[in-house]
Amino acid sequence: MFKNHFLPLLLSATVFLSSCEKEENVPQPDYSIGSTPGFELLEEHGNGWIKQGRYQLSGDPTEEFEYYENGYIKSAKVYASYPQQHLYMEVSRSEDNKPLWSKYYHPDGTFWFETEYKNGLPAVKKIYSEAGTTIHTYTDGELSLVAFTAADGNSSVTTTYNKTGENRNVIVTRNGETVLDENYAYQEQVGAGIHSGSHVPVANPFGAAEPSYFSLNQSFSQSPSWENDADPIGLMFPYRLFDEFYHPGNYFATRFAVSTELYQSVIEQYPVTERGVLIGGGKYEDGYEAFSNQWEVRDSLAKVYEEDPELYKLKYGNEYIEKVGYGKIFFVIGALRNLPTSSDVAEDIKTIARKKMAALTNVSTDITQEEQKKLDKVWFEVKFFSTLKEHRDGVVINSFEDYENALEKVIAGEIAVIQLKYTSVENL
Repeated sequence: MFKNHFLPLLLSATVFLSSCEKEENVPQPDYSIGSTPGFELLEEHGNGWIKQGRYQLSGDPTEEFEYYENGYIKSAKVYASYPQQHLYMEVSRSEDNKPLWSKYYHPDGTFWFETEYKNGLPAVKKIYSEAGTTIHTYTDGELSLVAFTAADGNSSVTTTYNKTGENRNVIVTRNGETVLDENYAYQEQVGAGIHSGSHVPVANPFGAAEPSYFSLNQSFSQSPSWENDADPIGLMFPYRLFDEFYHPGNYFATRFAVSTELYQSVIEQYPVTERGVLIGGGKYEDGYEAFSNQWEVRDSLAKVYEEDPELYKLKYGNEYIEKVGYGKIFFVIGALRNLPTSSDVAEDIKTIARKKMAALTNVSTDITQEEQKKLDKVWFEVKFFSTLKEHRDGVVINSFEDYENALEKVIAGEIAVIQLKYTSVENL
């Protein structure tokens, strides 16, 4: 009988070819980046990552940006549609992610304020208003001088900060004459005044008011969750909170960037996000200082104010500190850039990024080698921020030990001033 010895081999080959054919038919993940109706890829780097891009809505730009080849922001323009379409924020950064300069605009297109940086630290901040121009000067990143010149040139306010001597000197002039020259504590205290429109700190009309400390001893924490924008305002307090109605609109609360340096640092690092960022953190409110004005003091100040409101506001501002809040704040941000156009692939990477961030901040199991290979296809970075100066621009977290060390510094650090809350002089 004839036996076909080749049949088993033929069947094996058929099965092998069939399995290869199936593998070839399985669609491979597409990590490429291309334009979509809401995103225009203007230029790409040699590795396929974004060099220049533009997000748009109904034909109007919402974000225009350029990335360095290493994934960091080179420049960005951010737009808002409320109350009308306008450019409101513009940033420029170095290849090692240090700020170079930033500019902010009013909805009508007029210039609002700009910051120049030196070695990654603020050097000069200029604020423009109808009242005049305010120039903040920094030394090694610390505020050392605030000089205001009125638009008509008839008045000025100069505040010089001396951290070593723990005092600040306020000089106010009008029509070439010095109307006030006083020294105060370095840290602004309850009763200290400010020109809220131009962010000019001025004198304290209440003198050595005795504040009362109200203990809160309360904390709040939030595990990292996906947010559309890298806006940490829900986890932190604006440093200066003025006596006015606040509505955030549909863009960054840039009014807080004038005086809240931590907030400014964050939004300028993440002006553009691709399908959201991971944000989590915690805050501890130790308490706040406040004082109850005696009726005699309030009445006497009210009379001074009524005699010459313009002079009173020039010397003491249109608002004064009602409360000083103390506590600690920290948060972490996990950002992705250069995500593939494919929604399925992008969502897979986002899932991996969340697992990776959990491992970096909570001693959980790390991601697999295969997952790490996928994550390496994009730019992913986790940073730790806090009210400590060394954390203001964020510290890159590459391991749980990095996170633990940063958090321990916050816990061991001193309670800090986290908010100055103001009330109008009209309430005198």
